[in-house]
Amino acid sequence: MSRIPVMLLLLLLCGLSALAQDTTSIDLRGRAAFRTGDDDVWRSKFIDEEQGWNFIRVPGAWERNGFPLTDGFAWYRFRFRIPEEMRDDSLLLVMSGVDDADETFLNGVMVGKTGAFPPDVRSELHSLRVYPLPRFIREEYNLLAVRVFDMGNEGGITGSIVRIIRADSMHRVLDEIVDAPPVAPPRFISSGTMASAIDPDSGTVRWTHPHLFSAMTGELETSTILSGLALDIDDRNGARPFIPLEAGYVDGTGIYHARNADGTDVYWYHPLSVKERVLVTAVRPPSGYEGDIALRFVMERPYWRYEERRHDEAGTEITYHILVYNSCCTELVDRDMEEFLGNGTRGYTIEAQMKAWQDLLVSARFLPDILTENERRVYRRSVATLLQAQVRENGIGAGQIVTALRPPGSAVAVPANQLLAAEALAAAGLHDAAEDAIAFFSRAEHGAYTLYDVLGEEHGVGYPYLVSPARYYGNGMEWHWQRPDDAVLRYDGMPRYILAVEALRAERSARAITEGWTFSDSAFIAPFWPALSARVADVIMYRLDSSGLIIQDDSPWGAGLSDLPGAYATVLAARSLGIARDYASLMGDDLKGYLYGEAARRAVAGLRRLARGLIEQESAEELTALQQRMFHPLIADAVSLGVFEPGSAEAALALDIVERGFAIEDSPFMYRAEPGGDWFARQARPQLALRLARAFAAAGELERAERLFAAVTARAARHDGLLPELVEPVSGNWYGGIPHIPTAADYILTAERIALERIERR
Repeated sequence: MSRIPVMLLLLLLCGLSALAQDTTSIDLRGRAAFRTGDDDVWRSKFIDEEQGWNFIRVPGAWERNGFPLTDGFAWYRFRFRIPEEMRDDSLLLVMSGVDDADETFLNGVMVGKTGAFPPDVRSELHSLRVYPLPRFIREEYNLLAVRVFDMGNEGGITGSIVRIIRADSMHRVLDEIVDAPPVAPPRFISSGTMASAIDPDSGTVRWTHPHLFSAMTGELETSTILSGLALDIDDRNGARPFIPLEAGYVDGTGIYHARNADGTDVYWYHPLSVKERVLVTAVRPPSGYEGDIALRFVMERPYWRYEERRHDEAGTEITYHILVYNSCCTELVDRDMEEFLGNGTRGYTIEAQMKAWQDLLVSARFLPDILTENERRVYRRSVATLLQAQVRENGIGAGQIVTALRPPGSAVAVPANQLLAAEALAAAGLHDAAEDAIAFFSRAEHGAYTLYDVLGEEHGVGYPYLVSPARYYGNGMEWHWQRPDDAVLRYDGMPRYILAVEALRAERSARAITEGWTFSDSAFIAPFWPALSARVADVIMYRLDSSGLIIQDDSPWGAGLSDLPGAYATVLAARSLGIARDYASLMGDDLKGYLYGEAARRAVAGLRRLARGLIEQESAEELTALQQRMFHPLIADAVSLGVFEPGSAEAALALDIVERGFAIEDSPFMYRAEPGGDWFARQARPQLALRLARAFAAAGELERAERLFAAVTARAARHDGLLPELVEPVSGNWYGGIPHIPTAADYILTAERIALERIERR
């Protein structure tokens, strides 16, 4: 075969590409000039990209293309030619995803922008960009410059469509988007220390992290230590990659299993109950198999050690590929491997890991006679998800539960989310895990935000507290921001602490009755009481204003599903203060019992006044700013928590607010965080459907609750029982935190509530 000169080959390829574009579109995917930072000069056509610019693959997050841990501004530059056949047409630039906001320029002139840049940042992640390209700006040879701002996690031009089309072809692009099959979300394995993401289609370990959490401290972030781990099969049919024919979790565990068309079984897991950082890939070939199966992967960080072990199980030899990591040095990773292997086969075999999971779940209940098969499957996966998200590293950080295993920015311990997970673990019978999650707050740092300075003004909680209004680093220290006025703080973790303690008390009491042993409420509460009273319940009580409401001040409070209004914080306060009143009675503290009872009554009265005011208004324009605070989908919790009595006008209003204000049109049983807002706020959140289902169940409307619960169950069952933070209603793709720990917790709590209603209806 003769060799074609390189330049001639390039010219041939360019010519073929131009011919392909003449009558259809101009595809801009491929390589683009790229530069981090921000300079308005970079919109100009008269810049040489060979001087100081890099070249990056598009589409794709820039973190995956040589720019890890990069947030903020960056610019892309595309040079392209408009074929003669398209020059007189109306042309559109279409980009199917820019993370998070952009301004786009053609030959130096802005043609469109989506989202907003600092200081008032608004994300439009994955929103479709459609920008007209005016004729008077266009030339034969053009420069397209895209200025991108990334708020965090991955950023850049990530959508699969980056092209210039004729305006009359737009319907084809929309059809392409609507008809595209949903992208399968990754699967995750974790032991409470290491965490890995697995591609279910290719059977590849995308990445492995040495920690569950995103950052050990403010200066030490968790990064990828291994990526692209795949299997190569070499037998009589030749060398080929291992491609799963079927894949899924081993039921009720954190072990991921796949099988290819040949019948080769592969298991991935991080072993439980060991302190070393270990990743195991176990391979069981079919009977009579002859050939080699090898691993290939990219070592992102040094200090790995690899060992291979073979073990006969039920007449089949299984090969265990064992990878051990230690961030320090070769000597310590050698030590860790020896200590791990010193446990013998009980440290790494599949049977040993199955037993470890059974031991972890020994006290769990899965309501087998009350839930359907699919409901039990999602329930079990939700329980396993919470256990995988709980940190088992030594130190004061142990016991915390991260909000999601992906993306890294969500792998942080947010107190409200952690305590919701603790409540769910207690409801599921896993009292040890729930107690560990609650006990974390006694060890963790707290107090940094009692009072703090924001531009010369004092803000903060105002009182000594136990539950931080900020999230936590992996070492158990309170999160801090580079600029005080960037702080994202929230109150809802404080009442959630009391709700979690109450769930643990109820579980212990119920277990005592079932198992026939003596349980004392006062003895249970006594160890919690000093801190719960002085540094949780007191703080909640003092935050209520004269009208009985928690009103947000001008400090940078917020977060939650969106900017949580004071009404929702007041709902949680009303319920938790009522519980604290009962605890005070158990402890013989009559004064605190009176104060908490009065505060709870004031909170309920304040919420009811707000609700009655809304009922009496004839139009939205008449609502006061205070009344508008009730317009949040989590107001449904006022019904499920008993703050609004079932059947009352206030309860009907709370349910109606969610159904009318937050339901997504043409997407049954899907709800968004805000009617408007940015891209994140407009996506469907299964967690909201679960919260609303609990509220309907509490209101005695079981059929409506069942429909919502069934819709969420069906969505989760299609993906191994996992639940996401966000679902794009049109495509069905998952975004945000995956798996989302608060949503898994809400699934457990909703299943428990619906099961109870089913029992009562029998």
